[in-house]
Amino acid sequence: MQQISDEVYDAYLHERGLTRTRYTSMELLAVAAAREVPDGAFVFAGTGLPLLASMLAQFTVAPNMTLIMEAGIVGPHVEHLPISVSDPRGCLHSSMVSNMADTFGTTALRGYCTVGMLGGAECDMYGNLNSTIIGGYWPAGVSETGKGPGVRFAGSGGANNIASFADKVLVTMVQEARRFPERVEYITSVAGTRGPRDKHESRWDYGLGRGGELVMISDLCIMRSNQETGLLELDAVFPGISADDVVSNTGWKLDASRAKEFKPPTEEELKALRMLVDPSRIYLGRKSKREAAAQQK
Repeated sequence: MQQISDEVYDAYLHERGLTRTRYTSMELLAVAAAREVPDGAFVFAGTGLPLLASMLAQFTVAPNMTLIMEAGIVGPHVEHLPISVSDPRGCLHSSMVSNMADTFGTTALRGYCTVGMLGGAECDMYGNLNSTIIGGYWPAGVSETGKGPGVRFAGSGGANNIASFADKVLVTMVQEARRFPERVEYITSVAGTRGPRDKHESRWDYGLGRGGELVMISDLCIMRSNQETGLLELDAVFPGISADDVVSNTGWKLDASRAKEFKPPTEEELKALRMLVDPSRIYLGRKSKREAAAQQK
């Protein structure tokens, strides 16, 4: 990892009111996601937190990973944080700059999608993600209720493709019970197993031959999919959070019997994140709804 002098780092911390050991929820999420990236992996990542985590992994635990940005950029070593998947800054030292047909067709469909990093509006107990609608799918003119969706989101983009072909999916979301229902209202992406195997509702029953491993990283905890039942189970809770906090913010009966405490970010991880990944704090400076609410009290 690139060397950063203590003097330069201390000046950075002082200017922004930060310390070496205290961290924000966004920094914690980025570190937690980065630790899940195996060295040598092919990682499909979108902008925001997925790209933060991918760049941090490249500087720390996975120096030999291949970063893939769905607009067509393959294998870059980014020095300035891109703000979109087609930002030219993401092309630095890349092995290929092409198009979406190549990243999904030539790369993902051939099996080169080890890890996919996604987000969503809803995640259910099997890891299905909804980034399409809340409050009914059909427009008011053709819906049975005469009302259209309460909220319409951006939709799939490349999320469905990534979830379908990745061996392992990392999902990052803010955790609230309403966003973690037993069943999502609309399945945009089958990121986990989709449903129970004994009822022939699994991803494999629907023709998705790869994947099934899901790691959900929220601002409270880490959940992992049980490979036998397909259900998400509580794996680790973040510092200052209890298992009861997680359970009360989950819309299904969550198994928390094997939960452990997450190891906080190290000073080296924080230094790399702050000085190499997002020194301008474009994303690191953002606060979660939970953080903002706590500060207003």
